[in-house]
Amino acid sequence: MTRLFPEAKDYRTVTVPIPPDALARIEQRAGAALLPGQREQYQYFEMLDGDGKVIGHTQAMTQKGEFGAIEFVFGMDLQHRVNGLYIQRQRERDKGFREEAFLAKFHGISVANADALGDPAGDAGSIGTRAVTLGVRKALIEFEELVLKKAAPTKAAADQKK
Repeated sequence: MTRLFPEAKDYRTVTVPIPPDALARIEQRAGAALLPGQREQYQYFEMLDGDGKVIGHTQAMTQKGEFGAIEFVFGMDLQHRVNGLYIQRQRERDKGFREEAFLAKFHGISVANADALGDPAGDAGSIGTRAVTLGVRKALIEFEELVLKKAAPTKAAADQKK
């Protein structure tokens, strides 16, 4: 994870339960079901500087490829844009999704663009490129639904403060 945030001195693991209504929204927005083991809780990491201040977030994700799991890690800056992505483990014959030219196409993608995220490889994409794209889309949507929307004040809460 420090590969994505070399200035980080520590990290904090955050685990969030996924309520059934949020699961339904996430899967509907992503256009695919979350995998078994991903349906009950969502985990991400807050990357911390030397003072314990959050400098970004990382997510370790798994998505099905043709020959097994593709595990990858990506980081997001404080504006919730992808700042890096790397493949951690895979068993695919196709290697195109591991190439930096493909992975770099995710840089700058934000939570706000998650719903529209398509395979950057386009028609030339493979099972591997589509799997990584789907995994990033799911993770960005999960972050928005389970972290950002939860942290945003609701209208009812704002009205109570008045």
